[in-house]
Amino acid sequence: MDKWMVMMAIVCVALLTGCGKSAGEGESASGESKDAKAVKTESTEVQDGNESAEVDDAVSEGIGLIASKWKKTPITVSPKGAKANINDFAQAFCGQYGSYEPNEKILKYLADPKAYNKEDEVYSVTSDVSNGYISSIQLTEIDRFTKMCYRNRKNGHSLVGVFMVYGSENAESESAFMFYDYDPKTNIMTPDLDVCQVVEKVALNKDFEDYALELPQQGKDIVVKLYSDNGDDGYDITEMTLKWTGDTFILVAG
Repeated sequence: MDKWMVMMAIVCVALLTGCGKSAGEGESASGESKDAKAVKTESTEVQDGNESAEVDDAVSEGIGLIASKWKKTPITVSPKGAKANINDFAQAFCGQYGSYEPNEKILKYLADPKAYNKEDEVYSVTSDVSNGYISSIQLTEIDRFTKMCYRNRKNGHSLVGVFMVYGSENAESESAFMFYDYDPKTNIMTPDLDVCQVVEKVALNKDFEDYALELPQQGKDIVVKLYSDNGDDGYDITEMTLKWTGDTFILVAG
């Protein structure tokens, strides 16, 4: 009987040890899951190379996640005034996709613009409400940013555009753009796939290696820059202009 009790005690200890290991693999000491931590980013420099790579992966996954979800995800806007402005659109969009660091900085800026310190945050945020433009740009040689603008449509709606870039020292940059139709009656930004397709036909040209969108702070047209390898460790740039019609964009010939 004593031997049987000893064996049962050993089995119980083994089972308890196994459950503890399983919880440890899925959560940190604070109880936060690894998956939840994976989308967080850091604004300070990380000294260890492996940790730096993990941070890069986390931010990259953030922009990839947004690119994979946005077309099926309407966003509700909460205007602070009688009419929604660029800060309201940015609050809504960045609140939906706050895991991407440039979006996180916009949210922090909008929460208290006077208290926001770009040197501490390593991001400069520009909010130009009168021109319908906002941007969050990392203050390093690497391109990492979110830029947004909107234009009023003839039907009383607004077209909201977003362009994001995640650059890295160790890999090619990732880009994503999206467009939303905002209905002031419902306060909902709905993905505008028609406008997206117009821009895709120009920006995602397979004859070029990369592209960039210049969402205007001044003016209404979008300039698309297309990059082609010139064979001399550099790129030739071809510029295309997408002219605003009051509802969508059309490519300007020549």
